[in-house]
Amino acid sequence: MGRGGRGVLAAACLILWGCGAPKTEGGLGQQAGDTAHDTAVLKQATAAANEVIRAAGDCAKVQEQLEPAQRALDEAAREIRTATGRTSLEVLGRQVREVAEACP
Repeated sequence: MGRGGRGVLAAACLILWGCGAPKTEGGLGQQAGDTAHDTAVLKQATAAANEVIRAAGDCAKVQEQLEPAQRALDEAAREIRTATGRTSLEVLGRQVREVAEACP
């Protein structure tokens, strides 16, 4: 591809990216702040969920850790600001549910 072809391709990509990009509020600084906030929130939720996941072979321990983990996941769900954070939280919740369902 020649020099002109690359320029046209680059321009087309920029136009398509600009038209298809989701509109966000606040700009890059706000997005970075939201990401940092979600990271801190997820750290706490992940720690609680991991207690349940690590106890998967011991249903008594699962039952003991389940309520605190669910509480942490519920609290995190109210505080998460980004789509990526919500997705991560959904995966954690799914893992906790799967372990809980395996225990009678």
